[in-house]
Amino acid sequence: MVGTAKQADLLERSISLLSRTGEGDAARPRLQRAEKSEEGKEQILVAWVMRVCWRSSIATKRSRKLADPRKLNEQEAKDLIGEGKVFYWASGSIHSPETGSCEMLMELAYRLAVEESSFIQAIRKNVIVLITPVLEVDGRDMMVDTYNYRKANPERMRRG
Repeated sequence: MVGTAKQADLLERSISLLSRTGEGDAARPRLQRAEKSEEGKEQILVAWVMRVCWRSSIATKRSRKLADPRKLNEQEAKDLIGEGKVFYWASGSIHSPETGSCEMLMELAYRLAVEESSFIQAIRKNVIVLITPVLEVDGRDMMVDTYNYRKANPERMRRG
């Protein structure tokens, strides 16, 4: 399970767990699948966007005006910025030995999906959260395999 001490999961298992979490518009993560890696593994983007938040801020014609601010005066631009929602995009595991960022981001994704504290509810209501837990999926799974093998076979590991 994501976030369990001294346990590392393959990305596929974490994706499976996340895809079954949450209920309703507020909590259900949307998993966007990108191109496959060189080894055929899925690369994902996990997104939390309440539909009402998305419709009210991003998909409106008014907000799209910010895409070309040359057509706006300064006050109109400030008003549109004030009405918009914040995007927060976190990515992890650029290099395969960087295991902590992936675990932390998958834990954050899980908490955003299931936790009901006022803090998390405020994030889901006011922020568009995008998470790419692993950029280097092939190396990540190799590191997990190595970690799990060494953990299961300590007698085969030569000490120093």
